Amino acid sequence: MTLDVTRIVAVRHGQTGWNALGRIQGHTDIALDATGQRQAQRLAQTLSAESFDAIYSSDLMRARNTALAVSEVTGVPVLTDPGLRERHLGVFEGQTYAEIEARWPQEATRWRQRDPEFSATGGETLDRKSTRLNSSHGYIS
Repeated sequence: MTLDVTRIVAVRHGQTGWNALGRIQGHTDIALDATGQRQAQRLAQTLSAESFDAIYSSDLMRARNTALAVSEVTGVPVLTDPGLRERHLGVFEGQTYAEIEARWPQEATRWRQRDPEFSATGGETLDRKSTRLNSSHGYIS
């Protein structure tokens, strides 16, 4: 019996200005900063000899541009999908961890504890995020 093996390489996007400041991004579309662009290029160099059947990315600039750097060296096109975005964190987006703690201490505790039913105002729960990722065109199951 032969086993088919699927190898998945999961990569986080390069740094953004908000990452450097400790600001929560969620669905806010923040571009890579100069450090993030260098990280994406180093990633591309590291993966240049790898063989990929597909490259998937969320549609947010930071993820898409990180994936595009790999695409440029491998020749594999990037398939973007908004369903692959990270968790939507509502009113927490744009805030630092300290600002969230000061402004919403009870909500911050539930968030830090990864309560699957918690969502910041305007955001999504962990359960909703998991459902969204699992239904994202069948990319992740």
